[in-house]
Amino acid sequence: MFRKKKSSVVIVSIVFTVLALICVGCGGGQEQVDVGKEQKEQAETKGDLELRSADVVAVTSPYTIGMNEKFIPLLKERSNGRIKVTHYPAGQLGSDSGIVEGIKLGTIDFGLVGTVQSKVTEAFYLPFLFKDSEHMHRVINGEIGEKLKEKFYEETGIRMIGYVYFAPRMLTANKPIHNLEDLKGLKIRVPQMPPMIATWKALGASPTPVAFTELFTALQTGTVDAQENPFEIIYNNSFYEVQKYVMVTNHSTPVRFFIVNDDLWQSFSKEEQKMIEEIWRQTAQYIEELYKENEQEYIKKLKEKGMIFIEPNIEEFREATKDVWKDFAPEAWGEGVYEEIQKLRD
Repeated sequence: MFRKKKSSVVIVSIVFTVLALICVGCGGGQEQVDVGKEQKEQAETKGDLELRSADVVAVTSPYTIGMNEKFIPLLKERSNGRIKVTHYPAGQLGSDSGIVEGIKLGTIDFGLVGTVQSKVTEAFYLPFLFKDSEHMHRVINGEIGEKLKEKFYEETGIRMIGYVYFAPRMLTANKPIHNLEDLKGLKIRVPQMPPMIATWKALGASPTPVAFTELFTALQTGTVDAQENPFEIIYNNSFYEVQKYVMVTNHSTPVRFFIVNDDLWQSFSKEEQKMIEEIWRQTAQYIEELYKENEQEYIKKLKEKGMIFIEPNIEEFREATKDVWKDFAPEAWGEGVYEEIQKLRD
């Protein structure tokens, strides 16, 4: 009898234990649901991106203004605050080549650069490639522009989001240049780009590659005698302090390139990629409008700073450089692309 009573107690004890465990299990399940929801919310919060973009031009440049007043706020707004970008102009994160290397490594996310150490982009600096900005837009905003973006990615592994206007380049020096004879032996700073080096060699000068961030000092110390850049760059970087003459050559009307780390780009959804491309197109238009609005003002300011403007014999320049493209465009862009670009001149 005692044994039966003990057995009953044991059974009842087991039942209560099981019920208790079930209740605990139920409570734990609710707790896990709450924790899972909390973790999801935390994961969404951690999805916020704090990104860096870089450029070498001055803080007052239309490119810097465009990034800070258009691209960055629009991207933050349209991503509902998820994508935040801080822009570092004036070479704060390095020269053009340093920015490109940072993009490859992922230490810099976006770059707005004029040189990318790429055959595809370097060929945009060929002499007298574009008739004017309208011609340029017909090229970069059409099939050729898209094709060249893909060729750029194949060559470098870096994504190009898009292009942006870069005003015609002008020669500056401490002596007047009227013709080819005046160019002989002139030590002119150029970026480390074969097409530009070949152009100035064809013109009889002595091209010397120097990083843009070192250019002012190179002019000041006489390491080079001359340089070439748009009016805006000449003014905003105070080259008037170390150069006397501006030659209105319009020898090159290239574009600048907005690039992005490929791993970052692939992490964006297709919708986000389209959004970023659209925001960049709006930004590029804004930058170009700023640039063109201020171009005459830059000329006026340079004259006020004492620079003397010279109109050289451009036909001589054209004739001397007419075959430079043959050594670069076919390899960089493919056979026939240069000719297609020239067909779009009118």
